[in-house]
Amino acid sequence: MISKHIECEPKNDNYGRLARYIADARKGLEHDRDDRKRIEIYELYEPHPVRDGGRSYSENRLRRLSECRLAPDQGREEGKPAHLLSLDARPDRHADDGMRRENASAGTGRNSGEKCLVSWCAGCLAGDDYDLAVREVQDTQRLNVRSNREKTYHLMVSFRPEDMARLTPEDFKAIEQRFAEALGLADHQRHCGVHVNTNNPHMHVAYNLIHPIKLTRAEASWDYVKRERLCRELEKQYGLTRDRGREDTLRGEALTPKAATFEARTGELSFEGYAREQGAAILEALEKAASWKDAHEMFALYGMEVRKRGAGLVAMNRYGKQTAKLSSIDRSLSLRKLEERFGAFHPVEDRKALPKCLVRYRTQAQQKHIEAREGLWKEFQEQKERRRTAEAQCREKWRAQRKELEGRKTLTRQARGMLKRLAHRYEQEELQALRERLHGNWLEFLRDRAARGDETALAVLRSRKEPVAPEQPPQKRNNPLLPEEVERLTPKTRNQLQSEILMESLVPGAKMTVTNHGTLIFSLPGGGVFCDTGKKIVFDAGSERLAADYARKKWHLRKEEVALMTKNQEITRPDAGVLRKFREMDRGR
Repeated sequence: MISKHIECEPKNDNYGRLARYIADARKGLEHDRDDRKRIEIYELYEPHPVRDGGRSYSENRLRRLSECRLAPDQGREEGKPAHLLSLDARPDRHADDGMRRENASAGTGRNSGEKCLVSWCAGCLAGDDYDLAVREVQDTQRLNVRSNREKTYHLMVSFRPEDMARLTPEDFKAIEQRFAEALGLADHQRHCGVHVNTNNPHMHVAYNLIHPIKLTRAEASWDYVKRERLCRELEKQYGLTRDRGREDTLRGEALTPKAATFEARTGELSFEGYAREQGAAILEALEKAASWKDAHEMFALYGMEVRKRGAGLVAMNRYGKQTAKLSSIDRSLSLRKLEERFGAFHPVEDRKALPKCLVRYRTQAQQKHIEAREGLWKEFQEQKERRRTAEAQCREKWRAQRKELEGRKTLTRQARGMLKRLAHRYEQEELQALRERLHGNWLEFLRDRAARGDETALAVLRSRKEPVAPEQPPQKRNNPLLPEEVERLTPKTRNQLQSEILMESLVPGAKMTVTNHGTLIFSLPGGGVFCDTGKKIVFDAGSERLAADYARKKWHLRKEEVALMTKNQEITRPDAGVLRKFREMDRGR
C-alpha cells in the first residue's frame, strides 16, 4: 500500500465538494458537470445588453441555440437561421457515445461500475449524518479567520487489487484511524470513502485542519515520513502486499518516481530503466577511459550523452529528450567521483565526431514473455500508428471547421467565438472516443485483449518478472470443466478467458476486471471479492467454499490438497514436484 498527500491551494480549498466526491464519485462528478453546463448555458445564451440604436449583439436566443446545434431544427421555416456546424462534422460521435454507454453498462471500462464502496465521517457532532457533518466542517472552517493557508488535508491511500479481499469496511475504518493518529489529526473532523473505480482500490480522506474546539490550524509536518512508516506497519499487520517505498529509493533499489510512474502506467521500459540495464557494460567500458573525451565516447556507444544539470550530471538520450541522473545508474558515476578521476567536467565539444552507438534506447515492453509478446507488440504498434493518423485527421477536420467560421462575415464576434468553443469541445469528445477505441497504452491494449478472452495477452501481463505460460482454452486437454459443462457454453462464452468461464460455471453473474499485472478481480453478485493472480487465489471471509471449488477445478486438486495449500485467505498454486511427492506419500499410506 502507498499513501499520498494531494495538495490543494486555498482558492481551491472546497471541503464540501471534496466530501461529496468522496461519498459518491460519480454523483459528485455529475453535479459538477451539471453546474458547469448550467453556468456555460447562462453565460452563452442569456440575452446580452442592447447596443446603440436598440440592436442586440445577436438577433435572438433561438438563433444562437440553432447556431450551436442545441435547438431542434424540425419544423424550421424557410429563411430561418440554420446551424453553422455541418451535420457530417461529427459522423461517428453518436456511435462512440453508444459504445461508451455499452462499455459502462457491461463493466469493461477502467472506471465502470460502482465507484464508492463505503463512506463515513468521524469526529463530528453530527454523528453518522454525512451531509450534516459536511456543513458542520464548513462552519468550523469559517470560524477561523486568522489562517490564510489551506484548511483541508486530502489524503489518498492506495491498495493492491488482491488486498481488497483481505480488508473489510471495519478494517478500512481502523486503517484511517491509524493514519489520523500518525498525522496528529485524531481529534479533527474528517470524511472518508473507499473507491473501486480504478485498478487499485483506494481510500480518500478529507481532514479538517481546523480543530473543532480550539479553532487553531494543525500542521502535519514531516507527514511523508510518518505515512511511509505506517504503511509498512499496516502491511505486516493485515498481511497486505508490500510496495516499494521511500527507503527502497534511498538505497537505490527503486526507480525515481517519474520513471516508476511511467513504467507502471504504460508497461514500457523507461529511459532510466534502460540506463540501469546498460550500467554494468558502461562501468566496464569506463575502466579504459582516461579523460572526459574518452568517457563521452563510451557513453555515446550506448546512445547517451553526458550533460551537467544543476549540481550533478545526467545522461540524455542522443535520439530523444529523455534524461536520467547519472548517479541513479551507479553511485560511482556521481559528479564528484568522476571529477576525481578525469578532472573538472568538460562537455562534448563536437557531437558529430562521436562514434555511432552500438545499442540505443527504444520503447519496448517490460514483460519477459518474449515469444508470445512479439506478435502482440507488433499489433499494438500498428494500432498506435492508426490512432496517431486518426487523431491527426480529426484535428485537421476541426481546424478546417474553425477556419470556415472565420470566413463567415455574417456572424457577430460573440457568435463566432461561441461556435469556436463548441467546435473545440466536439473535437475533444471525438479525440477521447478515438483513444478509448484505439488504445495507445501497451498495458491498456493487453488488458483489453485479455478481457476479450486472449489467454496470451493475460500471460504477457503476468510476466513482469518471469515468463508465464498461457492457460489452456476450454477446447484443449486438462480442461477443468466437465464435458457437459463445455457443451453448455455459448459461442460468446467460448471466447472468454478460461478463468472467467470457470467462475461463470460456479457463480453466474460474476463481473470480471483485468488489472495491469494480470490479476483477475471477480465481483460476486452477493457483494464479495475474489482475486486470481495466476499463482494465488485470494478470497474474502465469506468465499472459502467458492475458492476451494475454483482452485480444485482449475489446478485439478483434491479437497485435502486444497486445504493444505490454503493459508490466511489465500490458496497458493502448488508446485508440480511438491504435488507429486505429496501424492506419492498419500499412496504410500
